[in-house]
Amino acid sequence: MAVRGERELRELTNGDALELLGTVRFGRVVFARHALPTIRPVNHMIEDDQVIIYANLSIVPLHSDRQVVSYEADTIDHHTQLGWCVILTGTAEAVRDPDEVARYERLIDPWLPGVRRRVVRIRPDIVTGIELVEKVEVDQA
Repeated sequence: MAVRGERELRELTNGDALELLGTVRFGRVVFARHALPTIRPVNHMIEDDQVIIYANLSIVPLHSDRQVVSYEADTIDHHTQLGWCVILTGTAEAVRDPDEVARYERLIDPWLPGVRRRVVRIRPDIVTGIELVEKVEVDQA
């Protein structure tokens, strides 16, 4: 078993949260399906402070454009239990421009199985992020 020191929770700025989100390529999108919250794993990239996801149509079945969704990604070390979590909420819309779709299809490296048929842009209205870090003791001397 790993030895853990004391930890503390830090709130991240929006910029820091989006920057961390850009360091991973996998997250979870939360949307309403049959009036109930549904969570699905998807691949993503960050561009201009927006999340672009590339997913199977059955995984992210947006029933209307500009649907409110949440998106979450994290990295937690299982031994030290240090890491971060970013959650954002905003509107999602299908990317319809064929040139944009083709560009995102080239840029996003999907590792989830299945045929991808939808590129979705999430414009965040709320961005929250936390980071679990080792507690730093300040010498009072």
